Amino acid sequence: MKKIRRKAVHQELKLPTFLIGYAAPEPLPAGFLSAWFNQEYGGPLEIRLMPGESSTTFEARHGPWAALTDTNLPPDIGDPWHERLGWGHSRAAQVLPLRLTNRDSRDIVLHVTRLARGLTLLTGGTAYDTATGAYLNPSDWSDRPLRAFELSEHLRIEEVSGREDGRVWFHTRGLAKFGLEDIEIYRPVGLSESPVIEVMTEIAESLIDLGKAPNVGEALTLSTGQSVRIVRHRTDQSYSIRLNLREIEWTP
Repeated sequence: MKKIRRKAVHQELKLPTFLIGYAAPEPLPAGFLSAWFNQEYGGPLEIRLMPGESSTTFEARHGPWAALTDTNLPPDIGDPWHERLGWGHSRAAQVLPLRLTNRDSRDIVLHVTRLARGLTLLTGGTAYDTATGAYLNPSDWSDRPLRAFELSEHLRIEEVSGREDGRVWFHTRGLAKFGLEDIEIYRPVGLSESPVIEVMTEIAESLIDLGKAPNVGEALTLSTGQSVRIVRHRTDQSYSIRLNLREIEWTP
């Protein structure tokens, strides 16, 4: 098995999909997570220890879908997140895909999210979704059983007003989970946000299906017949974690 190298958060190389902060005196044993997963989702969850790593670092595999799980991050990885998120938790865990392929990205993201839910419930901690910026306590997960994939569980569409140019900025957060860049569009003030959110959700679904976004200048045709064109690519640091964005425009 290929050795997995740890990378510091500030390098912005590979972010975990979820961080889970908790205050238990000992790290959660892998067997506890496996037993919970098997009871909740039917399993079986196979635990494979990583060569050369501690027993808290393991591959959690369900069928063809595998995630890297570390239930006790070392200080060089955990401390920057504690500082960034302002957590008082004494321990931190992380979950991320070992491999992310276009063909089954939905299933992989669902598997990783289920593991994050289990770690949060079993430790009584707080999960942080690095792609969407959402915080999830055990009570929040109770309303998200994750029986099947639903895009709304993994994607947020933000609406930002009060800009100097007088426009409203709409953009997604969460497509990075699927190995994609997020999308954005600017609209005049005063228009209804509902059509924008509906179309952006459909665009996100289509991009996940494709497994890639068109290049700048290229277009994508939705199932409704709308044509969506990529007009610009840029990065944004508004949320302290870099967003890779593709600006879109569409015609009715």
